[in-house]
Amino acid sequence: MVKRAANAALVLAAMVSMAVAVTMVAAPAGVAAAHPAGVAAAKPKPSPTPTPSPTPTSTAAYMVTNLGSLGGGYSKGLALNNNGQVTGYSTTGKTITLKSCCGGCYPGGPHNPCVEHLYHAFVWSNGTMTDLGTLGGNFSQGDSINLSGQVVGSADTATGSSSFLWNGTKMTALSGVGAYAINDSGQIAGACTDSTGSYPCVDSNGTFTRLPQPANPAVTCGGASAINNNGQAIGTCGDTSSEPHAILWQNGTATDLGTFGGPSGVAAAINNNGQVAGYAMTSTDAQHGFLWSNGTMTDLGNNFISAAVNDNDVVVWSDLIYSGGTVQNLNNLIPAGSPQIDYAVAINDKGQIVANAGGHALLLTPN
Repeated sequence: MVKRAANAALVLAAMVSMAVAVTMVAAPAGVAAAHPAGVAAAKPKPSPTPTPSPTPTSTAAYMVTNLGSLGGGYSKGLALNNNGQVTGYSTTGKTITLKSCCGGCYPGGPHNPCVEHLYHAFVWSNGTMTDLGTLGGNFSQGDSINLSGQVVGSADTATGSSSFLWNGTKMTALSGVGAYAINDSGQIAGACTDSTGSYPCVDSNGTFTRLPQPANPAVTCGGASAINNNGQAIGTCGDTSSEPHAILWQNGTATDLGTFGGPSGVAAAINNNGQVAGYAMTSTDAQHGFLWSNGTMTDLGNNFISAAVNDNDVVVWSDLIYSGGTVQNLNNLIPAGSPQIDYAVAINDKGQIVANAGGHALLLTPN
């Protein structure tokens, strides 16, 4: 199973300076990372029994929908569109036996083969979870979904792995681009490769545009991780000290969004207003979330590692939501007895949120 090695320098930078955010952007083993700054996570495990929310309000702000699974009991939501459709990956009811040994193995002793559930990319829409399949291998995941229900992601082939485009009925392998995100016009942001190596690019109906390198000190860019409906893209580039820098590409120009006085920053999401959510270091090496808008970086607070932002300037990460200068815990805004939210990964303009809780993908819909 092949992974996108072209992003190795960026991965190393993110691991060194932004280790707190690993679980937010991690991808399942066997398929490529959902974002260039991602670090591979452990393969899905059986879902534990969800625990109730700690202190819900008397009147819940959100209705919670458990998206279910493809038969294996585990699901993880990764992206959401304005129609409330969700993509991600889920275990199926099928398993494979691995050659590796599990539990109590030693030379000359018994060989206990490892058994693993297959996991596939899905689209959840109006209560139905659709299995998108693979490109001939065992695993796949959906990383981004647009308003038309098109999905880009990564999938195993019979001999390796590839990015894919799902057009609503069929999964097609993408050639020449490692796809990370798709906008409503069908533009795909990701990483392209030529004889010089990997570089950030945008694919517009098969026409590839190479995004420019930012000025020093950022020198290595693995790919563009998100794109909005205006064609503005973001990514994270590493400098000569392996420190990540948050980058915005627009109108043929690369802009380093800066930090809060520290050495590094990461761009996580962009909305259609050109506002970028991410996180950056302070002079004391604390990690603060930010919302960047027209050259101004608003501090969202310590350890608020922004994951997603909608067109209403609402930002989510972990079990937190930022809106209008106030940060709240999502577990206090959902009905009593709901699974306890581990982390939120996406928010649309209607205020719906995709979150994950103990191996279950959830959709939170405002009441």
